[in-house]
Amino acid sequence: MFELKPMLSALWRNKVSALLIALQLALTLAIVSNATVIVKDRMEKVARPTGMDVGNIIAATYMPIPTDYDMAGAVIADLDLLRNTPGVLDASVTNQIPLSGSGSAGTYFNEPNQEIGGENANYYQVDSHFIDTLGLNLIEGRNFTPADEHVVGPNDRHHSEVAVISKQFAEKLFPGESAVGRFFYAGNTDKPVEIIGVVEQHLGAWPGWSRAGNVVFYPLLVTDNHKRYLIRTEPGQRDAVFKEVEELLNNRDPQRVVQVETLSKNLERTYIGDNVMIKVLSLVMALLTFIVALGIIGLTIFWINQRTKQIGIRRALGATRANISRYFLIENSLIAGTGLVLGTAGALIINRLMVSEFSQPTLTLPLLAVCAIVLLLVSITAALMPAMRAANVSPAMATRSV
Repeated sequence: MFELKPMLSALWRNKVSALLIALQLALTLAIVSNATVIVKDRMEKVARPTGMDVGNIIAATYMPIPTDYDMAGAVIADLDLLRNTPGVLDASVTNQIPLSGSGSAGTYFNEPNQEIGGENANYYQVDSHFIDTLGLNLIEGRNFTPADEHVVGPNDRHHSEVAVISKQFAEKLFPGESAVGRFFYAGNTDKPVEIIGVVEQHLGAWPGWSRAGNVVFYPLLVTDNHKRYLIRTEPGQRDAVFKEVEELLNNRDPQRVVQVETLSKNLERTYIGDNVMIKVLSLVMALLTFIVALGIIGLTIFWINQRTKQIGIRRALGATRANISRYFLIENSLIAGTGLVLGTAGALIINRLMVSEFSQPTLTLPLLAVCAIVLLLVSITAALMPAMRAANVSPAMATRSV
């Protein structure tokens, strides 16, 4: 390009300031691209479907005061009361509340008495109403029937002969095959559990878990010292029912302590750390980009003020406003391009360290290219206004100013 030689000469005379802007862009690209990967990963995590009708589900936990409490009888009476409450679609009993961060997990195998190579999954003890209560989608097989349900004591050795599992867990156990009618084994035992149904999705108790979505449901009621109910309401009725649940349960049996919450609150609490990280990193990226833009504007204005005489001479020799603007924009693009090349290498090195040391997501080349293009456009845009200002300087004013 015919303007390249004077540009390089001018940049060499001001190499320190040009290098500082290039390094600033390089550092910004390295930070912004890796932050973008983390933000993208967290946003995808937060946006994952839970498989449940979260917005319409209430969870109630109670602990009886008497030590000889009839837990099985209380569950039957409570569920009958809740299912007949206006605004309630269905209710179910469970050992753990989904999305709460509290749950139980086990290791499962395809063959009996295995000790290695198993797959971990979150498990729930539920009744035959759990699919309708949670709003799950049964895609294969059947739901539990009352005949499948068993009541056991907290110290009894219990084993369920049937289970319903999530699609994700089914694919882990039997990749590419139907899981219905197949068997798996809990722990290193020889007692088979038949898979009678598969639900499309259930995120489980720990959305942040690496195996979130691996879920097993057993038709069991364990009469331990506390119990939990899930109540699904008609759309728009959750808040009204929420106000009644605690009073209804206490009125039926005041010999216990009842706590009520919504699944929406659990989900919000579960993702609070991810949402904070998204907001903080987004703010950091915006601030870094803004600071880079300010640096480019300041440097370009400084160089224009230094070269007022040269601009006037070029205008007097016939250079158009477009020529002058283009000169500074190309000069800025050379600095930005150098910085972005350095930043690309730095971003990949930093990401490799983050992946190996902190298990962060991998930075892909397309995403890195998008970040580099955005910063290049920011750089050009930041230099555009000072460049247009330089183009408006008349030859007479330029020559008189020096």
